[in-house]
Amino acid sequence: MNNINPITQPKTALNNKNTQNNKNKVAIGSFVGTAIGIAGSLAGVYALAKKGNPSISLKNFSFTEKDILMLGAGSVAGGLAGGLIADHNKDNVKPKLREASQQFFGNIAAPLGFLTAGNKLLEKSGFKLPQIKSESKPAKIANAVLNIIPKTVVTVVSLISGMEIGNKVMNKVNNKIFKEDVKHDVKIEDYLVHADDLCLTANMLLKNAKPISAVTSKVLPLTFLISGSKTGMQGSENAKEV
Repeated sequence: MNNINPITQPKTALNNKNTQNNKNKVAIGSFVGTAIGIAGSLAGVYALAKKGNPSISLKNFSFTEKDILMLGAGSVAGGLAGGLIADHNKDNVKPKLREASQQFFGNIAAPLGFLTAGNKLLEKSGFKLPQIKSESKPAKIANAVLNIIPKTVVTVVSLISGMEIGNKVMNKVNNKIFKEDVKHDVKIEDYLVHADDLCLTANMLLKNAKPISAVTSKVLPLTFLISGSKTGMQGSENAKEV
């Protein structure tokens, strides 16, 4: 009988399959790690709030700036850990570490700092647009809009400035730390994926609108899934198939 050699897949096809499998594992690991990080941060945030105010409940709970920083840190740390565990390619360790610092400091801490400072300066200045002197319903609606315009302008400007400046600073810091010249520009589409910042903006603008604030407070933790997952997947998502 003639020896029948098994049909083997070309080396390139096997490498492509292995690369794709690694990407899928890293995506899952990053997501799971991020979810665990957010859950742990939420538990810590709620425990601290409960300790300071025993009467607080999930229904009337509202996030502070410090709480948001904790959520961001938990998200990025969880995504980083999950991505590192799942990724078999050790060349991706540096990109993940770099992305972690870029996400937390450039896309979370800096915008949050600018948002907080900008709104505090506005409150301290006491600046308000002139109100319409009328008790009619249209006048009341117009006055409500006039009240929110200054805070909206300051918040949006602070958000954009924080992201732009934060990312530029972190580019320089990371280039020195990792000894490489990589530029991380903030693009228009970056604002679309940073739902955490947009949700935070809405939460800060509409603190007194309880129905809306209640929704943003519940959605806010989920938006940090983006930052953590991007951190853990960094490197593997752009891997070259050979």
